[in-house]
This record gives sequence, C-alpha cells and structure tokens, in this order.
Amino acid sequence: MSLNRRRHVAVLLVGFLAYTIGVWFAAQKQPTGYEISIYTATPIAFWAGVAVAFVSAVLVGLNAPTGTLRNRLALLLGTLVGISMAALPTIRDYYYYGLGDALSYLGWTRMIAEGTLNPVNFLYPGIHSTAVVLTSVTGLAPRRTLQLVMVAFIALYILFTGLCVARLAARSNAIAVGVFFALLFLPINNIHTYIFPYPTSAAIFFTPFALYLVLRYLGDGSSLLSVRGLPLLTPLGLLLMLAGISAILIHPQSGSNVLFIIAAGFGLQVLAAIYEIWTERRNRASLSTTYGQSGTRYTAHRSLAPQAVVVGLFFALWTPRFDRATGTMGTVISGLLYGANPADEISTSASSLTAIGSGIGVLFAKIFLVSAVLSVVAGLVMLAALSGRLDERYPDRNALLRYVTFGFVPVFMLFGIFFITSVTRQPFRYLGFMMVFVTILVAVAVSDGIPFGLSFSSDNWRAAVAVVLVLLLIPQALIIHQSPHMYKTSDHVPETYMEGHVTTFENRDPSVWFAGPRGGPRRYVDAYYGTTYSDYTPSGEHFPGKEDKIPFAVFGTNTTTHYSHCRYVPLTSRDYEKEIGLYDGFRYSAEDFENFRQNPDVYRVQSNGDYRLYFVRGEDCLR
Repeated sequence: MSLNRRRHVAVLLVGFLAYTIGVWFAAQKQPTGYEISIYTATPIAFWAGVAVAFVSAVLVGLNAPTGTLRNRLALLLGTLVGISMAALPTIRDYYYYGLGDALSYLGWTRMIAEGTLNPVNFLYPGIHSTAVVLTSVTGLAPRRTLQLVMVAFIALYILFTGLCVARLAARSNAIAVGVFFALLFLPINNIHTYIFPYPTSAAIFFTPFALYLVLRYLGDGSSLLSVRGLPLLTPLGLLLMLAGISAILIHPQSGSNVLFIIAAGFGLQVLAAIYEIWTERRNRASLSTTYGQSGTRYTAHRSLAPQAVVVGLFFALWTPRFDRATGTMGTVISGLLYGANPADEISTSASSLTAIGSGIGVLFAKIFLVSAVLSVVAGLVMLAALSGRLDERYPDRNALLRYVTFGFVPVFMLFGIFFITSVTRQPFRYLGFMMVFVTILVAVAVSDGIPFGLSFSSDNWRAAVAVVLVLLLIPQALIIHQSPHMYKTSDHVPETYMEGHVTTFENRDPSVWFAGPRGGPRRYVDAYYGTTYSDYTPSGEHFPGKEDKIPFAVFGTNTTTHYSHCRYVPLTSRDYEKEIGLYDGFRYSAEDFENFRQNPDVYRVQSNGDYRLYFVRGEDCLR
C-alpha cells in the first residue's frame, strides 16, 4: 500500500468515526420544548464531528484518483455530512419541522392519505403523494414521511449535481468538486426556498437530475423506436419526458424551469441549424468563431423537440385548471401593465431590521454574499461559453456549456419579470433555481480552471480549492435552517403545540372567533383539517378569524374593547421568545404580554406549558 493511500485510509477512518460520534450525540439530544435555534440547541459534538468529517472528505475526495474506493468513500462521507446537516431536525427527533406553508402541506398529505383529496385535483401533488406512498409502505405517520421525502430530494440534488459537473467538465475528479459544491446548498435562501417540506425546494432539488438527463440524452446513441432507420425514441429521451412531467407535478411554477431548459436547448439547436444553412449558402464549411469548430455538434445532437413538445403540452393541460396558477399569472400581467414598486417590501424589511439594531446590508451579507461571489464566477463561465473564449481542445464540453447557458437565460428573465412586478417573494424562488446553475458552473470552472486555465492536477490548486470549500461552508451552514442568525425563529413544531391546538379545535365553542399576535392559528387548522383557502375546513367546520392579527397597538392595552366578538387567542412559547427574545419587544413588548394576561376580561382556559389558550371577552359578547 502506497504512502498516499495509507494516509487517505487513515483520514477517512477519522472522518467516518467523527461523523458517527457527532450524529450519535445529536440523536441523543431530543428536544424538551420549542427550540428557537437548532444550531445552539444541537450538541457541539455534532458540529465538531461533521466539521472533521467534511474536512476529511474534501482532503481525500479532491486528491484520491477518480473511481478508486477511497475516492468514492470520500464522496459518500461528504454526502452524508450534507444530508445530516439538512436533516438535523429528523435526526434530533423533532415532532415536525416547518411552520407556515409546511403545516398546510401536512394537512394536504393527510387528506390524500385519507382519500378526501384526489391528487389529480391538486396543483402540486408530487411530494404529498410520494409521502402517502411512503406512509402506506412503512407505516410511519405523514408528518414523518413528508420530511423523509425531502431528505430523498436532497440526496438526489447532491448526487446529480456531482454527475452534471462530471458530464460537463473535461478533466478528472470533477464529480468530487461537484458534490462538495452541492453541499453549500446555494438554492436555499429561507426567503422563498427552504430545507423543510416545500414543493418549490423539492422541484429545485430535482432539477440537477433532469439537467443530467438532458446532457446525457444529447449524445445518446440507443433507440427504443425507429422508423426507416430514423430513431424516434430513446430510453434517456423517454426518461427525460417523464422527468419534465414529474417536475411540473412537484411544483408547476418551479418545475416549469425544467421545461425552459429543454425548450432553450431545442432553441439552440434550431439556431445552430439555421446558421449552418446560412453559412453553407456562403460556401463555408463550419460555423463562425462564435461557435468555433464545435458548432456543427449541435445539429448532430439528439433533437430536444419531442421532449419540449410533450412536456410543454402537459404543462399547458395541467396548470390552467387551477385558480392559484392563473391568479399568479394575472398578478404578473397586472404588474407589467400598471407598474409596481419592488422596493416596498425591501424598504419595510430594512426599517424593521434597523429598529432591532441591524440592517438590510448585514442580512444580505449573511444570506447572499457567498451566492453573489460565486454568481460572478458562473457569469464569467457563461460569457466565455457564448463568446467562444473557451479552450477549443474540449469541443464537447464547450457545446454542453452553451446548452446550460441557454437554459439559464429564460430563468433569469423570469426572475427579472417577477422582481419588476413585485409579486411578493416570488423572485426568490427563481433566485434559488438560478443557484443550481451557479453551483454547477462554478464547479466546472474549478475543475477545468476556467477562465484562468489552472490545472486541477496542481497540488497548490487542489489545496486552494479545499481551503475555499471549507471557508464557504461555514457561512452557508448557518443559513440552511432558519435561526436568530438571520433574524428569524426556528421552524420547530413541538408535539405540545400540535396537541394544544388540536385540543382547542375539538373543544371550542364554534361561535367564538380566533385571533393572535401576527395572525391566528390558520396553519394548525390546515395541518389538522386540510385547507380550502377560506374560514371553512374541507369538512365544513367554520373557523372565523383564524388568520386575524391582533394589531400592535391593541395587544396588551385595549384587546377586550377592540373586539366585539369573543375571541380565542392561542399563545405559544415561540410567540414570547420571538417577540421578546429575538425582536426585543419591537412589535409586542414583554409589558404587552403581561398586561394581556392580567386583563380581568381575559381568561386562560387551556395550558400544557408550551401552549396556552386565552378567552377574550368582546364588547358585544355574552357576559
């Protein structure tokens, strides 16, 4: 055994041992109540263990020969580190992870499992139906399987990001670079893409798989169906069609980006064919220097027309059936026609951050600084691909990079459109999707030394890449999960919260309305009953006021005189920790909470420690 091999084996042993110990410590530390930050609540042994494991994986993965067992073990170790960081709530045995939309998705999953919701009549049944199948196979509750489905998508994202880089790059060990850059999780911004059960995130994590199929299909030589010797259908072509349809079922808006990749690739083929005809008429043997000698490769590639037509037709038939999809399109058109101010929400957020002693610049640096820097690198790669400045010794790579660049263009345009029309946080969905391209292109640039011509065979270059990866992972690891680091609370849903709300729902007086700081218990209603986007549940129960927010100036001062109807006000430990611990009483102060509880017309009617329900007498209430 060579000296290098022995060193690699020793480093891997240390890495796997550290990883195992870290995960064991994390699994032993189960939550006893709401945790405002999963980072501080998780034992330091976990973070130390995954840090040692990641460094070990990078050192061996970048230096061991591609295809060797130790190289593959290093990639496995790195993948396990990434999955463990993303799936930490599951390892820690959180009852459920994901407030807001994720609770509504849990309700829809339960409805599908109970047979009260037909997936065909649901806009994005992908992850919900998969969770139901997993529930029927394993017997686990939907709250568990829904989170496991996201873990599977994360694993798919890491694996196929590495494979996309390996397919694009011209030099060895590219798959290792791709896997390690995937562990940065650039698509997650916690503004409109999240690590918890979320169809948008699942569709984004699914994208590298579809992109890899595109890259492989272009040079596919096999055939399932031929007519007069002309191949019409290939295994990869059929799989690409199914992948495009699946992406739309996961989430039509985000999944349509896969359609754009396919359509843009077909558009590039059409442009190349037109250009060849034009050059032939001018008696030229090849394309101009814009495409180099590899230009004719586009017309030699498998046509993406069948996939573009089939996936586009499915999107056109599936999406318009749902009001939510057409409503979003209507908002975009209205914004384009009548104008909008995309700075409104940013200005509001900036004011709030200033009030608690921070600023929009600080928040941007925490969330987007790494992404912004790497986006510049990816932009240079795309410019080099379009301007013909890539090394022409690798024509296949150059041609495929142009496909990726063309696929990026419509997504970037949609990002701009949604930003200009100010459709709430929708642009950040497309920003998350764009980060898939950035991750892949940066990894290709590192592997092939674009645009500086550096060689990955250089020890110094590999060492520099290893150091950069470690330095980049630290800030990125801190934004995988929501926490006070980014001025947000954790999405932890303790069992006491769910049990408390369920007890309230089952024993409430239907004539009493709801309200709460920053909103009523709508999401828990959705999680337990399902949702109809109204005050009524799918079974017809009425929950008036389930979204009503107690005004800042009313809570703790004149709550009983402000409302005419009697109100139920659920309060959780998260409410107090968020408003007092995180925001320092910016909207709801400690004095407001105290005054609310001490009001003689406010009665505590239910409590389990973490969850308390108060009954507020309104002015017209029966006394």
